[in-house]
Parts: sequence; structure tokens; C-alpha cells
Amino acid sequence: MRFTPDSPNVGGTPSGVVRTKLLAPVPRSEQVPRPRLIEQLDAGSDRKLTLIGAPVGYGKTTLLTQWLRSQGPNLHFAWVSLDEQDNDPVRLWRHVIEALRQGTPEEALGADVLVGLGVLGANLIETALPMLINELTKLPHRVVLVLDDYHLIRQKACHETVAFFVEHLPETIHLVISTRSKPALGLAHLRARGEMNEIRIEQLAFSEKEAASLLKEESELNISRADLAALLERTEGWPAGIYLATLSMRGKDPHAFVESLRGSSHYIVDLLAEEVLPTFSEEQRDFLLRTSVLEKMSGSLCDEVVGMEGSGKLLRELGYSNLFVVPIDEEGGWYRYHQLFSDFLLYELKNILPKLEPILRGRASAWFEREGLVEDAVRHAIAAGEYERAGLLIARHWFDYFVIGQTETLERWLEALPEGLVHSTAALALVHAWISALHGRREKTERFLAIAEDSAPRGNLPDGSASVESSAVAIRAIFGYGVQERVEAARRAATLELGRTSPQAALARLGAGANLYLSGDTRQARRSLEEGLALTDASQPMLRMSTLAVLSFVATDEESLQEGESLAREARALEDRFHLSGVPQATLVSIALGRVLARSGSLEEARKELESGISVRRKLPSLSPWPLLSGLLALAQVRLTSGDRVGARAALTEARAILEMHPDAGIFPELLERQERKLRTNKQREGMLSEELTERELDVLRLLNSDLTNSQISQSLYVAPSTARTHIKSIYRKLGVSTREEAVEEARARGLI
Repeated sequence: MRFTPDSPNVGGTPSGVVRTKLLAPVPRSEQVPRPRLIEQLDAGSDRKLTLIGAPVGYGKTTLLTQWLRSQGPNLHFAWVSLDEQDNDPVRLWRHVIEALRQGTPEEALGADVLVGLGVLGANLIETALPMLINELTKLPHRVVLVLDDYHLIRQKACHETVAFFVEHLPETIHLVISTRSKPALGLAHLRARGEMNEIRIEQLAFSEKEAASLLKEESELNISRADLAALLERTEGWPAGIYLATLSMRGKDPHAFVESLRGSSHYIVDLLAEEVLPTFSEEQRDFLLRTSVLEKMSGSLCDEVVGMEGSGKLLRELGYSNLFVVPIDEEGGWYRYHQLFSDFLLYELKNILPKLEPILRGRASAWFEREGLVEDAVRHAIAAGEYERAGLLIARHWFDYFVIGQTETLERWLEALPEGLVHSTAALALVHAWISALHGRREKTERFLAIAEDSAPRGNLPDGSASVESSAVAIRAIFGYGVQERVEAARRAATLELGRTSPQAALARLGAGANLYLSGDTRQARRSLEEGLALTDASQPMLRMSTLAVLSFVATDEESLQEGESLAREARALEDRFHLSGVPQATLVSIALGRVLARSGSLEEARKELESGISVRRKLPSLSPWPLLSGLLALAQVRLTSGDRVGARAALTEARAILEMHPDAGIFPELLERQERKLRTNKQREGMLSEELTERELDVLRLLNSDLTNSQISQSLYVAPSTARTHIKSIYRKLGVSTREEAVEEARARGLI
């Protein structure tokens, strides 16, 4: 990544952010001052939220930049200009957090939050956002956080995270949301509690004084008060409409012009086409049309897209002379068009030169790719219809986004490609398979793996993997269900991947180590896990946490209890530091710690840890069943040692049901049988019951060990059904059980039947 003055990370990389998104537009001296609205913003800044809502052209962004500038250097503020690509919760919050970090440079804010943000499969509401909110409460001063263009956010998950943030907003943050439409954030309760400051169309519309100021500043027109009132009425105070009218009135009779205006939105397009665009030179008009495909512009980017030199100078001239060309940074290196003007220019390009747009977007994509700005390169390639090139970019860079949690971005890209391309490109099918496996979509995973393997090319894949087979077996090794299948896949993956440089090296070693452990090969499991651990650090908290937890399993089984507890405690420290208790992999930590504590004799603490991990794991049936099985077996031992035979039996019964659904279970059948034998042996050693069964109860007990119903048992013994029921209740009480099946099992263990 190059961070030159002309390339300030405008497109973003997985490890960073789009720097220009965090810059508030530069206010311009010729913009109409709006003191009445600035006063309203000042007055409402002690509330939780300010909502500025109005259609395009009402000066929302301009107002905010004027307000921030009016506060002077003592105001701490963070700015994020949202865009379409922010419909990925991870990407959205990565930019918000970085903006807050830049807004409070003297504070060590958000370092751990940024790491936690990238945890695969994490629910941000349970992990990163509570961390962020807790850190913000400790700020020594208030910060204004601006989310501009919020109307571009449409994804439900993004709205949910922002709504959570608003609901738990600390006193140190004043949030400002600028939008063209009502945000789906459920803000009625804030309005009812008086915690929201609102500025809408009615306040943003120009007053007569503001319109007069614009007319004087821009064209030095002498317009009558009646004509000014008519202009306000016909534009409804719309600032953009008044500005366009001002440009068009130059050299004309103001009264005649105002009379010619009609109340239709088409007049704006007409004004831009007939009055504004002709004021530019031919070179400038051509430049404006050709660069309309760009959201942000720099000199070298425009040189590439337009096919000319000197774009930087032209941008500076346009930015100085026209309010529709907006400088983004103080240095004047980056610009954007006002949205109204941008929409018009792109509309004109599509109508005048329809075949040119994909060519221009293709050039933009090539420039972004050279600069290492993958997101913009992919987006423009897709918009240009260069799907094969977009697919190659995705196949080459997908893992960088996968490991920081931006799977929403990857899925959006893949959905934009033709289905036939994905099905005929093994590398893209594998990306689909990785994402599906991560989210527990088993059938979809297998479908895309089959597609990849059917169309497997020879040689390395674009992401650096050794082959299609190596990636496919890595997925099966990490996310598979059958132990033997996973072990074979892991061993095959190890022979196919060369060295430690594969992008999935640490992940593959975790999968191999876990599978070798499940197969009973603890020595090889330890070796693989220790290699994987060496490839991770605290910047990969979930991967390192999971590896430490499985290593604790191995150490505990090897009776290295001190090491096992140390590994589990280190994993727990990562879980706590990065608020990972809400991710499925955190259950490994609870179960690992519970196992080693049980072996060490800390039964109560072990029980709490095991029950915690098991309760969460039960809610995740689409994920691997092996952690749940391991937890149940350990919990059964804890309960048995504590004298809770019924609880131990319940845990083993649940474990047996899981094994019946997953026969390829590695070490678990033997471990389960061993536990069941312990339970039976324990019962036999306990000797006589406190109250012996009567001869008639023994007769009933023997018949319970048959297919006879309770009614049939009463008939066989020539007793009334009520008498049989009384005997059965007495049997249950004396044996300490609550069901017929438990009674039979208890009786067998005691040698009664």
C-alpha cells in the first residue's frame, strides 16, 4: 500500500481504512452562513443524538462543516462519510473506530476493539461494540461523531449495530446522523425522552435573507423583493435549486427568469444542461462527463481515466470556481462532485456516450488495482462488466477480508458476478465454500466444494494456495463433521501445503491438531498445534484462543495438568481482553478449563465452566458436535464424583444420542463406554439400598425390563392398575430415579435384574 499525497488510501485495504472517508469536507468562504442552524446545533449538542434529515441539495453536509469549523480547535470530532460499501458491519465499524481514534489522538483508544472487530463469526453487539462503548465512557472530554450520508446504509445487521450503539451511547459522545431518508434505527424513544435534536427540510430551506445573500455573493444581482419571494416559493427554499437559478440568471432579466420557473423537478436537469454545463469550456465539459464515474478524484486517477495529463490543475481550478466541485482535504489533492451534480453528469454520460462508461470504469479499476486499493478495483470492474477481472481480484485477495470478518463484503461481490462464472471458476467456488463453512451451511459448503473439485485447474491458486485440492481438504479438515474424514483431510492438507507461507497455514494446523487429537494421536496433535500457535499472535485473538484451548485438551489428557490449566487460562485472558465470550469458539475455552479443573479436583469451578460451555454449544447444532461431546463426558465425571448419579446419567445419555447421529466419532465411543462403566461400577460399590425392594416390587421391576405396558404388567401380576402404579412409584423412589429406562439401568447396575 502506498500512502502518497496523491493516493491517501482512498479505496481502503483490509488492514486499514479509507482515509478520505474520515475527512470532513473543507468549508468555503462563499457558502452562505447559517447562524440560526448553527445555534440549533449548539443548543442540541448536550443531547444524545442530532438527526439532520432532508433530500439531496439541502446543504446538510455544508451545515455540519460550518458548525464544526465554528467550534474552533477545542472541539473533538470524528467524521465518517458513509458509502455503499459500508453495508458490511465490520467495514462500517472499522471506519467509525478509526475516526474516533483520529478524533482523540491523545487517547489510546480502540486498539483491542479493532482486533476484536475482525474475529471470524463474531456478533459485534456481543463483542466489539461493548468494548468500544466501555472505552468511550473513559474519555476525559466529549466527542462529536458524525455519520454523513447514512441513507446509503441499507443492511439490517448494520442498522442493528448502530441502534445498539445509540441505545448505549455514553455521555462522552454526541452522535450526528445526516441522511436523506428516515434511518431504520427506532429513534422514537429518544424523541419521546427529549434526547434527540432534529433538523429537517423546514429548517434547512433557505430563508429570504439567506437566498438574498447567495444571489449577491454569486452574481451581484439586484432582484426585487417580490421576485425573491417568488423564487423562494417556486423552489420551496431548496438551496441547490436557488443556487442553480442564481447561476442561470447571470446576464438575464431576473423577473423574466423567475416567471419562467415551474414547480417541476425537471427544471433542475434543464438548468444544469442548458445553463450550467455550457458555462464550462469544451475541455472542462469533457473532463466532467468522463470523471462522473468516480466518487472521489485525484489528479493521477483522473489522468488515467480521462486519458490526459494535467488533471490535478484542472481539478483545482474547478474546485476554486464552482460550488459543485468540492475539495475533500486541506491540501487540495482529492475532490468530489456534489451529489446532485454527479448524478446529472453521469446521466448525461449515459445518454451522450453510453458505450464509454464501462471503458472509463475499467480504467479506474486498473488504477485502483495498481495502487493496491482492492475494494474500489473490484467495484469498478463489476460496474464495467469486466467480471472475469473482478473474479480474479476476489480470488486473489479474499482471504485478507475473510480473516478480518468482512464476509458480507465478499458475499456481496460474489453475488454481483454471473452465476456461470462462479460455477466455472474453482477459486471463486472455494471462496463460497469457505464462507459457507464458517457460517455452518453444510450443504452449501459441499456443493461449492464439488463445483471447485470438478473444475480444478492445475497449479497454485490466485490466493497463493498450492492447489484446489489443498484448499478443499483444508476446509474439510477444519469444518468437517466425521472425525476420520477430518483426520484424513488434515493429513492430506499437510502433504499438499508447502512450508508455512500458505494464507491458511495457522488455521490448517489448528484443524489438523484438533482432528489428530480426536483420533487419539495426542503426540502428533501437540506438534501440529504448537506449530500453529507459533504462527499466531494477539492480533489473531480467536485463532490463537482456539489453538490454546485445544492444546489444553491435549495437555490435560497427557496428565500435564499445570500446563493444561496455564494454556486454558491464557485462552481465557484473550477471551476476556477481546470480549469473545459471544463467539462459538469461546466454548472451547470453557470446556478446556472445566476439564483440567475437574482433573485437578476443583469440582465446583469445573462444573460451572463445563455447564457454561455446554449450554452455548447446544444452541449451535450446525457446528461440530465434538466440543459438546467432550464437555458432556467431563461433566458426567464431575457429577459422578460429586455424588450426582442422576445428573451424570443424564449427561451420558445426551452424549450417547449425539454419537448415534455421528457414528464417525474417533475416540468418543470408547470414552463414553468407559464413563458408563464407571457409573455402573460406582453404583455397585454403593452396596445395599437404604430401603430394600419388596418381593412384589422386584416382580414389577423385572417386568419393567420388557416391552409390556404398565397396564399389561398389572394384568400379568393379577393386580389392579392403581396397585401396579403404586409399586412403580415406590421402585423409582428407592432407586433414586424418575423414569422407567433409568429404573432398568439402575437395577442392572445393582445386579437386581
